[in-house]
Amino acid sequence: MSEGADLVSATPTTAAQFDAPPPSAMPVQSPGDAARSRLLELATELRRSHNRRLLVEYLRVRRSVRA
Repeated sequence: MSEGADLVSATPTTAAQFDAPPPSAMPVQSPGDAARSRLLELATELRRSHNRRLLVEYLRVRRSVRA
């Protein structure tokens, strides 16, 4: 029984044993990029379902991107 307890306590359980790659650099996004990506998401969702609320939001975001 003591052998099993020794094995369990001898195994390292910290996160330091795993090597992870460094985080990748993220490109700088402007507020316009966020609006464009939201516009693309809405357009994709509008293709799937004909929802008036989504259409109104899509048109509102499109208007703000153009301005």
